[in-house]
Amino acid sequence: MIWNVLLKALFIFVLRVIGISVSTVATILTVQGRRRPAILAGSLSSFVYIVAIGRVVTDLENGWNIAAYVLGYGVGTWLGMLLERRMALGFCEVHIISTDSGDTIAAALREAGFGATQLHGRGRDSDVGVVQAFMPRRSVPQVVRLAEGIDNRSTVTVTEVKSIERGYWRSCDRRQRR
Repeated sequence: MIWNVLLKALFIFVLRVIGISVSTVATILTVQGRRRPAILAGSLSSFVYIVAIGRVVTDLENGWNIAAYVLGYGVGTWLGMLLERRMALGFCEVHIISTDSGDTIAAALREAGFGATQLHGRGRDSDVGVVQAFMPRRSVPQVVRLAEGIDNRSTVTVTEVKSIERGYWRSCDRRQRR
């Protein structure tokens, strides 16, 4: 009898983890304007939610089901965030500010196949080189490592970008930009 109760609670937990993970990704897809994948993910999330909540409300006196539902939400949120980070959807803008090596960093980025725009500015104590580059989010760690390998004192900022129109893209699949 207890195994039957625990198996039902485990089923609710797994449904909730799946539903919330997919919902987290659907939200990010929606913010990025990726209509079709967002609609599909949102629909799947809704279906899983209905099945899970249906299992809980049919037996509200079962504390195991309620606990599984609540814990599934927390674990699903965590897993959804990990999944989204792993998928690295979207685009970023990277600014690299270097007092000594702006030209070298820009050249290295171009050599690695990235587009780079160089600007010159004035920092607190000296002139600085500013390198600006747009790229798919999954390329950011490579670009940061490259910049830090040339000037480990450079300032690097990364900003997520909602959309990009035109520009230089190294072997970027067109579908990725939608």
